[in-house]
Amino acid sequence: MTTIKLILKVLAVLLGCIFIFFMGCVFFPYSYTPLPKQSENTILIQNVNIIDVEADSVLYNHNILIVGGVIDSISDKPFFSTDDNTKVVDATNKFLISGLWDMHVHLSKQSPFVEYPEFFRHGVTYVRDMRGPYNKRDPYAGVMEKLVKWNEKVKAGQLVGPELFSYASFAVEGPSSMFDNSPEYFNCSTPEDAVRLVKHFKENGISLIKIYNNIPSDAFFELMKEAAKQGLDVAGHKPVRVSTIEASDAGMKSMEHARFFIWDSFKESEMIRKDPDPKSLDNTQLRKRMLEEHDTVMLEKMFQAFVRNNTWYCPTHLTRKADAFAEDSLFRLRYSHINPIFRFLSFEDLDAAIQEDPTPDDRKVYKEFYLKSLEISGKAAKYGVKVLAGSDLPELPGSSLHEELIELSTAGLPAYEVLRTTTLYPAMYYGRSDRYGSVKKGKVADLIILSKNPIDDIKNISEIHGIVRNGIFLNSSYLENLKNEVADRRTGIIMTSKLLWDVLMYMTL
Repeated sequence: MTTIKLILKVLAVLLGCIFIFFMGCVFFPYSYTPLPKQSENTILIQNVNIIDVEADSVLYNHNILIVGGVIDSISDKPFFSTDDNTKVVDATNKFLISGLWDMHVHLSKQSPFVEYPEFFRHGVTYVRDMRGPYNKRDPYAGVMEKLVKWNEKVKAGQLVGPELFSYASFAVEGPSSMFDNSPEYFNCSTPEDAVRLVKHFKENGISLIKIYNNIPSDAFFELMKEAAKQGLDVAGHKPVRVSTIEASDAGMKSMEHARFFIWDSFKESEMIRKDPDPKSLDNTQLRKRMLEEHDTVMLEKMFQAFVRNNTWYCPTHLTRKADAFAEDSLFRLRYSHINPIFRFLSFEDLDAAIQEDPTPDDRKVYKEFYLKSLEISGKAAKYGVKVLAGSDLPELPGSSLHEELIELSTAGLPAYEVLRTTTLYPAMYYGRSDRYGSVKKGKVADLIILSKNPIDDIKNISEIHGIVRNGIFLNSSYLENLKNEVADRRTGIIMTSKLLWDVLMYMTL
């Protein structure tokens, strides 16, 4: 008995030590990674080839003078400076583009410590966060107070990472158990709920209302009216009980994920929308029929509505590609260098897609669905629909945007148009193209110097030679060091403990 008690005591002490160590990791205070200090006041980039996304051309061997983080002058003639406070960058045979925007990301509690530097080293200087928290305990969404703080630190150079121009609400899903401990109107079940909810968002500084799948149609239309009155943008999923044209006509600013075009270019789409539970009809056989009975006339009418209403389209093709290649071992290799918690959650999603449709024929339909979405995106762009590049893969910040740009190129978008989806168009989306989105005099100098021409091959977007941010030039050595620093942090025991704790907290919401 004495031996058993001793063993139990040892186990208790051991478990106590493990718990104390775990909690120490959870509450370990990470510091922000700042931009390095630079003594020079101006930057002179010499002999660079400027990709002009506004004119579909390349300005060869130009020189750019940057003063105070703003493009002061651009010329094909050399600038001469004897000022010791000028940083001279030789960019001979290099190519210059504006900083990238990822227009569909999901920031979280841990974002500034890993995701922000990862975004930055991949040239992503701006993001659109697409979901706020259900409550302040939700670790898988950026709480607005923190987002504002991070934004201020990014602008001040105290945090390496992207900047935001909007703050998103939680996903307005319709009636959900998620809101059992929230005000009743959070369910947005009725038009009256919708009005109260929009006013709640306005009072709390939200600028983007995230719409999700199951909001009732009458509540949706009332929400759209009230959002217009309050000056709030509405974007997200196209509600399943509302047609694409109705959602565009009602004023949704952007619609996410390519599948809604396929769902609504099918002759029985109206019947599906009127079903008491439309999402329950989603299965392989229905998707197969949608592909076989695809109606190009219906699709063109949706394109017309998007162009007429200036509705933006963010296809996030990587999400459909994940569905299509969930069982592919090579596809899964892309997750090999991420944190084990994120890898577990990612594989769980992939496994769920396989379990839902496990047979070879089922998997074939998923691949065809993915390929159809690429085809539709190509047609949409040719028709004049404005496409936004968004990754929707929080576990692969930065690199996933580069992959999404390759997807858009595969869809048939010309190289200049692909670049516009991640530079000029996001700036236009926010009404800020006078200051952002292209390399022009008077615009903010958030710039990427590439070793190879992205017009020849969009994959060259990953060949980053250097980045200009906040009036500072950051060379490839700095970016490599940043990569190594983040790699150690993202897979270490401290971050793993923090993410595990976040999972536990999310389970108790």
